[in-house]
Amino acid sequence: MDLSWIMFGYKGETYGRLVVRDAMLLNGRGTPPYGPVDILVEGGRVSEIVNVDAISLNRYKPKRPEGERVIDARGMYVLPGLVDMHIHINIDDEKCGPEGAQYAYNLCLAHGVTTIRTCGFGTDEKLLEHRRLSEENRITAPHLRVLGSWPAEVQTPEEAVEAVHKLKSLGVDGVKIIPRPHVTVEVLEAMADEVREAGLPAGIAIHIAQNSELNALDVSRACEDMVSIEHTYGIPQAALPGTQSFPPDYNYSDEVDRFRYDGYVWHEADQYEDEVEAVLDELIMNGTVWDPTMVVYEAHRDYERAKNMPWHGRYTVSHLWKAFSPSPGSHATHFFEWKTSDEVAWKEKYQIWMRYVRYFFENGGTLTTGSDTSFIYQIPGFAIIRELELLQEAGIHPIDVVKIATTNGYAALGDEERVLGIRKGAPADLCIVDGNLLDNFKVMYGTGVDRYANDGVTVTHGGGVRWTIKGGALFDCGELLREVEEYVERYRV
Repeated sequence: MDLSWIMFGYKGETYGRLVVRDAMLLNGRGTPPYGPVDILVEGGRVSEIVNVDAISLNRYKPKRPEGERVIDARGMYVLPGLVDMHIHINIDDEKCGPEGAQYAYNLCLAHGVTTIRTCGFGTDEKLLEHRRLSEENRITAPHLRVLGSWPAEVQTPEEAVEAVHKLKSLGVDGVKIIPRPHVTVEVLEAMADEVREAGLPAGIAIHIAQNSELNALDVSRACEDMVSIEHTYGIPQAALPGTQSFPPDYNYSDEVDRFRYDGYVWHEADQYEDEVEAVLDELIMNGTVWDPTMVVYEAHRDYERAKNMPWHGRYTVSHLWKAFSPSPGSHATHFFEWKTSDEVAWKEKYQIWMRYVRYFFENGGTLTTGSDTSFIYQIPGFAIIRELELLQEAGIHPIDVVKIATTNGYAALGDEERVLGIRKGAPADLCIVDGNLLDNFKVMYGTGVDRYANDGVTVTHGGGVRWTIKGGALFDCGELLREVEEYVERYRV
């Protein structure tokens, strides 16, 4: 395998015995944190968790583990590695520069993301090779779960069965589809049945295009628990008695139109609140997952904010600035004349959208976290932390947000070991955060946070994900980010 594309040099370190000392533990199962604890990692797994709080030390006098490497995690929180359920790894183009894949992998690991579900089209074989190399720790990368690219030419149930067979033989973990107008419910049913029969653990991820004749109910009824609905498309449409109130000159292929009027679809659906809730109730009953990816659309509610986030200067490579800039021939670069009225509509849309995200969660639906990077001024790693903040903004408790971002993702990927969270015997995929993320998710950003002393004047800088452990390999997140900074500087225009 040609590894010449890897020009970043930092690799994770493995140890016979790795100890994380005096950490607060948040196990990703929706239960409160506790600690401090000592965590022993051996052979890529959590081999021991020792309670070392004052009562445990006094009552049980536990023997504290020792190791070749001991991390002092006082004041830090340990949680399962995060899952990004919707990310695009650029391999055959230079959207993220000539080393775009490694750029993305570094940013993910530097923010505690230890598993990614790739949603790229046309690069399946290369991504599968990256998956193998990552599992062998020959490249610095999260675990990859590769969704196979659905062939656009498939039009019949018989062709759908054959397409799944071919993807299975390729070795993919699941399927990504954006249904063309000719994709019918019968085709989806055949696909879902075959994906289930083939045992593809990551199932089907579907982006229901706004010009599709399918809606969320069609998809959920056809695929049930084998599918995750990406973004928001298809859900409000399923609640409307007819079509959205498009103007006579609307053109879906004009992305200014597409995204401008998408800012109003939840307004219209919200007039039929009972119908929206009925749609969500049926999705929940069918076991359909919702991956809302709220972060990738945030520029629509404040374009200038999205362009000027504090990490862009240090961590956004110049190739991406070009890809983000308005261009008639590029997808999701439609901000040619983005108006105050557009931002107001999207701000209101987010309020409605978040209300139904919370309804879905509170009534037993499975939410996951995805970034859909790199699009619309969002870059890997940073975007997934912002998604956590947006879920909290939707009214979901931070402890539950962590569950959504970790074990919910593993459940949706069919990962029966990691879905159990942090416990003895579990794979050692851990995120070690400098600070209490439940009090402030901003401590997870790679840029860190300023902390003010009681005098209101003295400032210290800290925070960030300090260490990421993936499959027992220890990564210094500061080193990962330094490599990204050097890469950005190398290609700065």
